[in-house]
Amino acid sequence: MSEHLGKPVESDWSRYRNVTDSGIAAELLQRYGRPPGDCDRVKSRFVELISQVLQSSPSCCRQVPGAGAFLDRLRHAAGVQIGLATGGWAAAARAKLSHAGIDIAGFAFASADDAPSRIEIMKICVDRMGGAGAADGIVYFGDGLWDLRATRELGWRFVGIADGIQADKLRKAGATAIFDDFRSPIVYAKVAGA
Repeated sequence: MSEHLGKPVESDWSRYRNVTDSGIAAELLQRYGRPPGDCDRVKSRFVELISQVLQSSPSCCRQVPGAGAFLDRLRHAAGVQIGLATGGWAAAARAKLSHAGIDIAGFAFASADDAPSRIEIMKICVDRMGGAGAADGIVYFGDGLWDLRATRELGWRFVGIADGIQADKLRKAGATAIFDDFRSPIVYAKVAGA
């Protein structure tokens, strides 16, 4: 966005109405009087830059410890459906996941290409899962305050995957299930409601 607008932009994502790639881009384009159609150019350049960084710096994008194994375990669990709702644009999110060795084949997927609102992206993902169960049966894993807020609005259970300052922010906002990564057996138990 800075490159496109020719000026620095706010990088504290919590200051934007919709903390998603398309939401932030739309808000900045509107703020600086640029046409909404510029979003496609920004997205294309963003994906290009992500690809360049992934190629030039292979260690820049690693999975959260245990994430791939956790998803594989869920993939084979009876009665569990998996969806991935990301605030990132699909091409960038898929590139990063692939680079990090995360296999999402067969998962429902929704992204910032589908909607600018995180809540709408999450709802679309559940729709793509076939409307998977009642809200109290959905467990959402996230690392941001925006994830926690969205799950509260939707009535879903939230599990925070964060450490340090980010974990402290989630705790202060009332999150009770927070883990450094996906390696703890308790994280898996949260899916079953334990």
